Amino acid sequence: MLGRNACSRTWGSGLCLLLAMGVCLLDLACATFTYFGGYEPLTDVAAHSKIDLDLIDIISNLGGTCGAPCLLSATCPATSVAAEGTGCNYDGSILAFPSGDHCEFSPDEPKNELLSGITCDESSNAYDIWLNGQHSDKGVEKGIRKISGFASGAAAKSSGHGVDYKDNKYIAIMNKYWKSKGLDEHTWGYDMIKAAFDGTTVTANPDLNFGTVGRDFRKEAIQKGIVYLNVFPYVIWEMQDQVNDCNAGTLTNNDDDSVHAWDEAIAFYAGSTVGGSYGTSDIGKLQFALADKRCGNFKTCTNEFSGGSQVNADILALFNAGKEAARTGVAANGDCDTLDTLMDKISALSLVPFVQGVMRYLYKTKSVASAKEAGELWAFATAVLPFVNEVDSGAAEKLYQRAWAGDFSANSYEDIKSGIESTLTRLGAGDGVGLVTCSMIGDLYDGTVLSNVGCSDSNSNSKKDKEIELGVGLGLGLPLCASLVAVVFLSVARHRNQRKFDELLAKQTTLRDNYNKV
Repeated sequence: MLGRNACSRTWGSGLCLLLAMGVCLLDLACATFTYFGGYEPLTDVAAHSKIDLDLIDIISNLGGTCGAPCLLSATCPATSVAAEGTGCNYDGSILAFPSGDHCEFSPDEPKNELLSGITCDESSNAYDIWLNGQHSDKGVEKGIRKISGFASGAAAKSSGHGVDYKDNKYIAIMNKYWKSKGLDEHTWGYDMIKAAFDGTTVTANPDLNFGTVGRDFRKEAIQKGIVYLNVFPYVIWEMQDQVNDCNAGTLTNNDDDSVHAWDEAIAFYAGSTVGGSYGTSDIGKLQFALADKRCGNFKTCTNEFSGGSQVNADILALFNAGKEAARTGVAANGDCDTLDTLMDKISALSLVPFVQGVMRYLYKTKSVASAKEAGELWAFATAVLPFVNEVDSGAAEKLYQRAWAGDFSANSYEDIKSGIESTLTRLGAGDGVGLVTCSMIGDLYDGTVLSNVGCSDSNSNSKKDKEIELGVGLGLGLPLCASLVAVVFLSVARHRNQRKFDELLAKQTTLRDNYNKV
């Protein structure tokens, strides 16, 4: 898409984009760290990316499901075995998922070692892995990275300079909305997942009691909510941290180490199992894999139903452009402003798979709601509700009543769907507003059979302008072009290995050509 957009723009913009792509690919060639779906970090973030291994074990250890016959709030027939965490009768607050004696690490150095007699492996309690961590090792001084910590420390998280976690444009929208619903302004992501594990209400919010919605609902809320409500905001924070460092002047020009926070962001976006090449996220569990999974439901992959998602291709291009801006890191040259713009755009485009999930599970629950499908709707809706509310509080409230209050009769499926669609082009914050379009969401399919038609972009010309802004033509401006031209020569001088460059250039060309056929 980016290549096509640049060509639709002026010659100068197209040249700048080609230089940007060239720089990114050249950098990939000289780095030595593991790729994340086509992005190779300049710093070692392999341990960071292993949080997806935690999620894989969490999902594996949530126990059995009730299956389609178990409707929302119905009593399921399967036998419950509390010690194993299986069965369907985990419906009351006293029937929490098993927890409490796995994955407890030393509070003293070496902090990455388990306490005596404690185990932490692929069969450990799901709750304990989420709470205490498992695979992502920060070393003897800092211990094990834990997904729960992404959200539990939200109120105080800071770079020590610049914009704090809670004040990031996107995270602030989330905080404001969930505070209005009676949740803690900062720890709502932690509180939601813990309530799903425990089978309780979420703090002071009376609208949803996880003790009454059934085990299947809770499982979906946990395994999807961890990514959408714990990890997604943290991806945004790592980009904000990079912007903060740039503005504070703490980066070293043309030093690979200056890119570390940006590399961390994509490590948490993609994960260790996503695969090194674009479109290889078959076993991934984080946002990258979600985008590839949803594109097959909406015919929004780079090759319609296959080939990796178009939104991932766009996000990867922006991440690669940000890597160069972070590496040069000179505020006077506009690098910091560029990073801020890219952060906004990546964050906005990340909403696309969440909206697709809402549309898919609104459709699946429009006639009858199984506990499993209602839980999936809850997870996707919870990710997008703050942003829909920012545009149209009425549309958001209708979705909230269905997903949180479990009211499947007050508002029709068609009414809720059209309300969400009316907000699409205004979702996001900062420079990300206007990037999401109806065509990015697409039409819903069952396999290759059309199930439900999505909305249409009202003005193809304005849509094209929005797409162009994904590239450097409108959104990043001449300062980035100038800096990228300079960096090209520096990158060429650093170059030692042409093989990776040729490989990725061929992939980028294929992606561009495939999308140009659409």
